[in-house]
Amino acid sequence: MSTAGEGGAWGIAILASYMVNKQQHEGLAEYLTTKVFIDAEGQEISPNSADVNGFALFMERYTEGLAIEQSAVDHFVENGKKA
Repeated sequence: MSTAGEGGAWGIAILASYMVNKQQHEGLAEYLTTKVFIDAEGQEISPNSADVNGFALFMERYTEGLAIEQSAVDHFVENGKKA
């Protein structure tokens, strides 16, 4: 969609608009479909396998690295410092 590059601030503004302007019992998906994106044209793009695999590897390494972060926090706490 042409709005895809707008990022988080735009999304938060849409959520705020939903909370203020929604009809009783109107879900977010319905609001987006019938009010926000009613005239929008979009194109579905699927990720390529190299990107999917690269992200999976990143998340695996990131998750493993959380133990390092926890050790640093534990070290500061054990030595009476604020973490």
